Amino acid sequence: MSNIVIGVSSGIAAYKISDLIKKLIKSGHCINVIMTKNSVHLISPGKVEELTGNKVFLNLFEENFTPEKILDERKVDHIEVAKNADLFIVAPATANTTAKLAMGVADDFLTTAILATTAPVLICPSMNTNMWNHPATQKNLKQIQSFGYEILFPTTGKLACGTHGIGRLPETKKIEQTIQIILSRKKILNGQKVIITSGGTTEPIDDARVITNRSSGKMGKALAEAAYRYGANTTFIRSDRSIKSSHPIKQVIFTTSAELEEILLHEVKNADIIFHAAAVSDFIPNKVDGKINSDKRLEIEFEPTRKIINKIKNINSKCILVAFKAVSTSDESEIKVKTDKLFKNSHADYIIVNNISRTDIGFESDENEVQILGKDGEIKFIPINSKEAIAREIVEKIFKTDQLSK
Repeated sequence: MSNIVIGVSSGIAAYKISDLIKKLIKSGHCINVIMTKNSVHLISPGKVEELTGNKVFLNLFEENFTPEKILDERKVDHIEVAKNADLFIVAPATANTTAKLAMGVADDFLTTAILATTAPVLICPSMNTNMWNHPATQKNLKQIQSFGYEILFPTTGKLACGTHGIGRLPETKKIEQTIQIILSRKKILNGQKVIITSGGTTEPIDDARVITNRSSGKMGKALAEAAYRYGANTTFIRSDRSIKSSHPIKQVIFTTSAELEEILLHEVKNADIIFHAAAVSDFIPNKVDGKINSDKRLEIEFEPTRKIINKIKNINSKCILVAFKAVSTSDESEIKVKTDKLFKNSHADYIIVNNISRTDIGFESDENEVQILGKDGEIKFIPINSKEAIAREIVEKIFKTDQLSK
């Protein structure tokens, strides 16, 4: 049984939520419902409470609220709801609620609880076609996806306003199926010890200057959070300049490639799966003590770094190693030469290839497009999408098989 929280905002389709609640309860789930101030005009909180057997959450502060009670009990309703959720759904999600979520606004129980949860979040938008097509709404949806929230897109048909177009809340059966898919993911990596490296290394040139790369760590963060949501015991090894995760994940910080090597080779001993997504410097400058004078021509000597990835299988031959290869070409034969070499030297089980020469994906972008290469020659293509969606697909395409039981 899962604890599912349903947030109901004031779309006309709110009346359909009763049917969804009934079906989810019949499937054995515990349902808690949060309603926005205006949604009560579309569905009765009393009716919802009858269906769920649980109190409906409407206001951040109850009538008899006192700060002393909070300080005494150390429990806040919206935090407790957020903490105990296995899945958070917003259905219907109006244009207004969608905009609030995109901007991180927390001005009512629903938006505050979502901001506080680390559970998967499923957004089910429903609105007038013109509102859906408005650039602001589309921008907000992209922003929401970058948080790792999933969107179940509306369908096309006759709308409450009388027009025909996109904006209908998907049928209850479709929402129910999507919920089941999300909840079943925890079984994919259940209990597996998964390590993700992320971000770029930084090497000192002198006491003031460094050399680094453009890696933002967004892809690694997305992978770490996907692994966590898929049930893994996750360790996120990230650079001090990369994006951190707000999820309750073990995070270990590195700066230089030497620090990354020391941390990673210690952690890999008992790992089941390793995603080595960090962008490691290929060369290290010979550091100069002090600060180099800036009034002269500067020549820097570099030494090649040791390939950390080539040591992983020597320490833990049983782990599943997923390597990442950034290329600046679309030439398949050139990519094959590079990946064959990486397979040979690292003994990786899979290589994720992405083209960093494209301006619409890769470094610093919120989106990516990748190929998954298997050591058996199998190639799986994942088209352009948010890095969060790409991370989920990587995990599912590699591990939604019997791989972990082999």
